[in-house]
Amino acid sequence: MEGFTSISESLAADVLVKQLTEYFNLAARVFARHGGVVDKFMGDGIMVLWGAPMDLEDAEYKACTAALELHAEMNELNATWRAQGMHEFRTRIGIHTGHAIAGVLGASERLSYTAIGDVINVASRIEGANKELGTRTLISETTFAGLGGRLATRRIEEMAELRGRQTRMVLYELLEVEHQPR
Repeated sequence: MEGFTSISESLAADVLVKQLTEYFNLAARVFARHGGVVDKFMGDGIMVLWGAPMDLEDAEYKACTAALELHAEMNELNATWRAQGMHEFRTRIGIHTGHAIAGVLGASERLSYTAIGDVINVASRIEGANKELGTRTLISETTFAGLGGRLATRRIEEMAELRGRQTRMVLYELLEVEHQPR
């Protein structure tokens, strides 16, 4: 969430929790409609998997359409919040495609289902690149290839580096347009 630290500093805890809960509920519904499985809530962020724990056909497209729908529904929720004099939440999303290790992991006394691996780390770094680029949704070249041109995108110049990575990546901005092709 963009500017979450500032927002959380300026809101009473009960108001912040109410807004976060409303946001998380909305986001979870959107992701579920598109086959996404919420892995975890991390502060103001959400880690969502497509294709785990079970394979999911056309996962790239479903993840990207979920991102677009989330932005559209957040625009509506933000309008309501704005009318009530509340802070708006502006979400940033990073999507990457690849294989991850998914299963029950953790300490003997506290296990949970999750996914780990390079693909997870890269998705997180891609999400973070939105801040630098002033974008809302970035996808990797692998995810872009899986879309097959079905959604509007804009190629971002090759990123010199994503934090903590040595290899360069080409990123694409997933564009929010009123009438995306179906």
